[in-house]
Amino acid sequence: MTRLFPPSSRLRAASGRLRAAETRFESSMTDLCRAALDHIDRQHLLGLALQRLVAQRVGPS
Repeated sequence: MTRLFPPSSRLRAASGRLRAAETRFESSMTDLCRAALDHIDRQHLLGLALQRLVAQRVGPS
């Protein structure tokens, strides 16, 4: 679509703010995904340690 008028300074500023917000959102989502994966890894390791501890306490079956 062809613009009838050149973009105004307000439109350029709003467009810049929108791009910055999108970048921050993408960065936040990446950080959130990393934190979730770290949490899963930690829970898995804690689960393995707990299984070993229980196995040691119960003794050989």
